[in-house]
Amino acid sequence: MCKQTNYSKYQKRVIKFLNDLLGADTPFTYERANNNHLKVLIDGVTKPLFTGSTPSDCKSINNFMAEVKRELKASKKEESKLSQPEKTGVVSAVTLSNDKLIQNCVKSLRTRITVLKEQEKESVLNNKCINGLNLKRIEIVKHSVSLALQARKQGTYLKPKELRTIEGMVHNHLNFMLPSMAYYAELLNSTSKDKLAKVQPNKQQASVHNESNKNNVISLEDKTQHAPTKEAKKLAKKPKQPVSNKNMNTKNSNSATELMAMSANNRVSLLRNLTKAQALMLIDDINQAMAANREEDIEAVIALIRDKDLPLDAIISRMEAA
Repeated sequence: MCKQTNYSKYQKRVIKFLNDLLGADTPFTYERANNNHLKVLIDGVTKPLFTGSTPSDCKSINNFMAEVKRELKASKKEESKLSQPEKTGVVSAVTLSNDKLIQNCVKSLRTRITVLKEQEKESVLNNKCINGLNLKRIEIVKHSVSLALQARKQGTYLKPKELRTIEGMVHNHLNFMLPSMAYYAELLNSTSKDKLAKVQPNKQQASVHNESNKNNVISLEDKTQHAPTKEAKKLAKKPKQPVSNKNMNTKNSNSATELMAMSANNRVSLLRNLTKAQALMLIDDINQAMAANREEDIEAVIALIRDKDLPLDAIISRMEAA
């Protein structure tokens, strides 16, 4: 976004003027607008400043410089900030050296600002959290300052306090160039709303699926209702043949066997359509059927023991041994 190779010669002059005027104390950022004009944002100035790409008026640069100075003067009056007296001698030389170091760090960060924005956005969307952004920016600032110190040919020794001051000023510049935390919070909120909007159509599809399952249950009940009528007609044609209770149970249990022949997922989806009262009633019916089968099995065993005339003591001892 801030690579000067993308800007015209006039815009490069404007950028150089801003670097010289604002120095290391006032953060600012710039970008190309949709109409190829240069949009400038300065810390403390409430409105953005615009200038053209290749203006025909030769006084455009002077007019823009005057506008910037007026806005800075107005912002200083509003904030009621008193300018500190300039120090001379060794202190001024140290201050100039530190300011140059800060400007070099900020210049190197401007060339990477687009990549840094993309990395921060990807990190926020993946982690769904903005807590680690400030620490990441501090690491970037420390790395940039260390590289600038290594590349500096001349300069005095920096005390830890001075180094922290320089890092803090570079950090202010970086925060002004990158999006704010409120922007990322709004981005997370918008993405969560989009996900909710995508989930609602899925719920509608699930309700349609449930409706189809209900229709399948109704068709299954219709089949079970019509099946006994057809069997009754066949039995009516042959009244002489006796029908045992076992055969009747197998014929009436066609619906149960059809239900058990289904897959587990389909069977569960069908049973989910039952109400709580219907489910409890079905459980009671299953328990009664199991109890009836158990009683019938006991009667069959007792009848077998009587028919074979088997001693109960031998049977009990044999069961205990097993």
